[in-house]
Amino acid sequence: MRTPLITYGNYLNEQKRKYKKDPFKSGNWAYDEKSDAYTCPNGQQVKFKYYSNPTDKTGFQRTFKIYECENCTDCPLRKSCTNAQEGKKRKLMINEKWEQQKEYIRAKLLEEKTGAIYRQRKIDVEPIFGFLKANLGFTRFSVRGKSKVENDIGLALMAVNLRKYAARS
Repeated sequence: MRTPLITYGNYLNEQKRKYKKDPFKSGNWAYDEKSDAYTCPNGQQVKFKYYSNPTDKTGFQRTFKIYECENCTDCPLRKSCTNAQEGKKRKLMINEKWEQQKEYIRAKLLEEKTGAIYRQRKIDVEPIFGFLKANLGFTRFSVRGKSKVENDIGLALMAVNLRKYAARS
């Protein structure tokens, strides 16, 4: 069985002390499972209100749980907490499936064995793709079909290897 070891977009930021100590990040808010509510930095309850099922432009549909603060008016922390217009309450959109996947990845990367594999991957593999993109301008394939794409990436990687070989000589 293969274990996916790909981080999600905000993973590295979430590991930083600054992020973990920021009381205005909703991921750091206390959650009460019994009442299905979060507690904001001002001590207000942010309770579940309804489900939302938006569809993006590709037709993919997600299910969000929408939470809304009880009372944001006259909140001394409002400017730091939300960008919502005055008179509107702070809302949270929580995608439970996404949160479960993030938790799975976090747990896997905290395990010693899989964490070591991920750290090694960052050293072995990712610099090559960075070099391809930054120095060779290879940001997308110009062909279609699996065999043609394999040939295209093969030529690009051969160019990387030839540059390494030439640099050693």
